[in-house]
Amino acid sequence: MKKLKMLFLSLLLVILITGCGDAKEQKLVCTTTEDEDGLKIEEVISMTYKNDKLTHMTMEVNTTITDSDVQENWEQYKQSMNENSEEFTKEGMSLKVNVNDQNYEYNTILDIDVDKASEEDLAAQGFEGLKDDQSTLEDSKNEAEKDGAICEIK
Repeated sequence: MKKLKMLFLSLLLVILITGCGDAKEQKLVCTTTEDEDGLKIEEVISMTYKNDKLTHMTMEVNTTITDSDVQENWEQYKQSMNENSEEFTKEGMSLKVNVNDQNYEYNTILDIDVDKASEEDLAAQGFEGLKDDQSTLEDSKNEAEKDGAICEIK
């Protein structure tokens, strides 16, 4: 019995010294593309999961006007996009906008640290309840692929 106690204490000591191991971190990257009416849109969503809980998300939307008729309205398109995509930086969240007038490209990048972002800021960007979402990496992958995205786990 004494040997069993010593073995148990030794094992407990090893666990305490080394820790329980690093949290398993995986990244899910899903891409969708549309090319209609002279507008090419690529959306890339990168989601980081730690122990199967979403901790970080980056959404990048790249829009390119490919039709010369539509390009003539570039300034109006850009103005409309600017009204709906105003850059900001807040605790745990930021939105950056990049515009390339020569190539008719409009790019937005929304970066979210789920733990640091406030519920209010998340809701304002359309992510109400994200902090409480219980979806696993596999759940998110399956849902995105159902919607036509191509996903990869890294």
